Amino acid sequence: MEQILEIPIIARGRVIMPGDDAVHFKGRGGSDFRQADPHKHIHDLVLGDTSRLQDLHDTPMAQIIDLLAELGKRLVIEDNVLLQESFALALSAGGLSEPILRGVYDALPNMFNPDMMTAMVDKTIGLNYIDGWVQGDGAYSNVSIRAVGTRQLHITAGNVPVVAAMTVARAGLTKSDILIKSPSNDPLTANAIARTLIELAPDHPVTKHIAVAYWKGGDEYMDSQIVRTSRIDKITAWGGMSSVRHIQKFLQPGIDLTALNPKYSMSMLGRETFESDAAMEEAAIGLATMAGFYNQTACANTRLVYVESDTDDASIEKVVEVGRKMVAAYAKLPPLLSVPFTKPNRELEAEMEAVALEDDFYHVEGDTLTGGFVVSKFNDRVEFFDKLNNRVVNFVPVDDLKDVLKWCDDTTQTVGIYPESIRARILDMFALAGIQRLVSLEGGDPMTVYANSHHMPPGSPHDGIEPMRRSMRWVVDMRPAHDKVALEVAAE
Repeated sequence: MEQILEIPIIARGRVIMPGDDAVHFKGRGGSDFRQADPHKHIHDLVLGDTSRLQDLHDTPMAQIIDLLAELGKRLVIEDNVLLQESFALALSAGGLSEPILRGVYDALPNMFNPDMMTAMVDKTIGLNYIDGWVQGDGAYSNVSIRAVGTRQLHITAGNVPVVAAMTVARAGLTKSDILIKSPSNDPLTANAIARTLIELAPDHPVTKHIAVAYWKGGDEYMDSQIVRTSRIDKITAWGGMSSVRHIQKFLQPGIDLTALNPKYSMSMLGRETFESDAAMEEAAIGLATMAGFYNQTACANTRLVYVESDTDDASIEKVVEVGRKMVAAYAKLPPLLSVPFTKPNRELEAEMEAVALEDDFYHVEGDTLTGGFVVSKFNDRVEFFDKLNNRVVNFVPVDDLKDVLKWCDDTTQTVGIYPESIRARILDMFALAGIQRLVSLEGGDPMTVYANSHHMPPGSPHDGIEPMRRSMRWVVDMRPAHDKVALEVAAE
């Protein structure tokens, strides 16, 4: 019989283990766990009185960063039993293979690099604004502005465990009180990080303002009790559209929702791709990397490839050749980026088999174990484009890359391009259409392509917004203006 894990509720420095009131939850992947009944611990999970944020508000950011940096040093999986338990559960309940998940966990300490965190706060908020009141100049010297921490609910996603570390770090860096609702496919990573913080500094204000618990999605009682202006100021919701729509039912004036809803990513190949075998090979390696990393579980993974190409047989055969080179490149990806699947995706394979019968309209190769592709022989996507997974992509020919604009909106996150020469002619029009990140497929080496698509400066926008800045409350302190010039400006 499979062991049922005992997972505690973390309540601002307290570890509440399951007792007589424990509830049995069915985790994804058959990983069941028990936790204290969250219905009976709502007052432990929410802060309530905003005056209780004063201790964190008064803590200098330098001290907070020092604490988080020390926390990062303790997130080395080989030295942290709590993370080892979290890793084992995420491996069985999540969608990532062992080498990929190991790479994700190995990256956790780097998320608490002190220089990176300092730059992140200064870029998105401003260190002087979060540590004190910033006085205006000249005619506006009577006006001061400060960024103030808030009470937050974070509904996190479990596809990649870095979300848990990111959320804990952002809590301290915004001097905010947070309640993390863990996902069923990763109910332990945020929990393990918070417990490590308790072991490190049980009485620190950052520790005293982090709560972590799991409750079933769609639990209207929990959400109605928590999402109140007396308890929550800001909500950050990751994950599926159903969870975002559910939480929207409880919104009211005074509660701000940041919806990091599901995103879709794609790549685009210019006609220049087909001018040489070397170019086709380089583009294919770039596509394999962008479609394959994290085994296509991330929002940034390419699932659709729009190709500037005619639709005659010879042109389609060229597109097919790029697809074959891409599948061949999957086998050469480092295991920490991508590995073959152990189980087929039956639903997707059924879709692939169905369109393969329509050979006048589609060309299909590969499978959902080692990867594959569908080439549309006309200017449109497959109907199941939103189900593409398991390193399977759809190549869609278009007369001009501008034709792709009709498929872009604010759900379009990362766009890979090849070659670089097309960037200048598409950048602004696609930015206006809604895309959030434009990256290169050039490089010819998977790790180079991956690094070039992920190495961003601290404080860069996330999904087209700045979540940390948005999670603050910006307060203006206006004192009487005694300066004659200031009074004249105000009168105008």
